Amino acid sequence: MALKVTSVLSAALVGVTAATLVSLAAGASPAGAAHATNKIGPDQYFTGVINGTDGNTITPIPIQMACFGPSTPGETGHPLRGQTLAVHQLFPPSTGSTLGETGNDSTIEVFFGAPPPAAGAAPSSAASSKPVSFERYDKTKALPTSLTLPCDGTGTVWFVPIPVVPPSQAQAVPVQFEPQP
Repeated sequence: MALKVTSVLSAALVGVTAATLVSLAAGASPAGAAHATNKIGPDQYFTGVINGTDGNTITPIPIQMACFGPSTPGETGHPLRGQTLAVHQLFPPSTGSTLGETGNDSTIEVFFGAPPPAAGAAPSSAASSKPVSFERYDKTKALPTSLTLPCDGTGTVWFVPIPVVPPSQAQAVPVQFEPQP
């Protein structure tokens, strides 16, 4: 009887171990590990995400603007609600990549317009509002509707490791501001 119980337990253990290995090979992680790796940390590559689209692109990502009817040059407005921002971690890219790199930093902030100056430099008067700040990857946040942006045309959204000190590298994400018909 003891031999039979031992055989059943051995078979069950082999089945559990095999299932665990298959699960890990498929990309699953032990409980709690995904949460721990989601935190932004030093020496990581990243891309900004706007409205669910990775910013590692040369094609501008659309931002829908609350500007109605024909737009005139220089006209500004506010982004429509329901649009999002996020930061996604990527693994070491090939040479010449347009990805951001955290350097020694563990916070990434999003700036519309000019990015902030390097640490110790005088701040720009172009800063229009408080940036959206991220300390975790893949945590979606609302694109602020309080921003004042062009109604039409192209621009750049900067995803910047903070504080701005070498060897960190910001990512410039091209955007297309789109008025409503």
